[in-house]
Amino acid sequence: MDEPGNAYRHAGKPRLSRMLLGIALTAVLGGVFYLYSNPQLVIMLTDQLWACF
Repeated sequence: MDEPGNAYRHAGKPRLSRMLLGIALTAVLGGVFYLYSNPQLVIMLTDQLWACF
């Protein structure tokens, strides 16, 4: 059967993975904010999107 201390051995893994996911999402959102703060990039993307129609 299971050992008594086995349940506590992996208790930190879900918290660590959620923290890493949060850091990764924050980095991605920060990168998107940085790119959209550049007006030339926004104009170029808008022109490319408009060219599709």
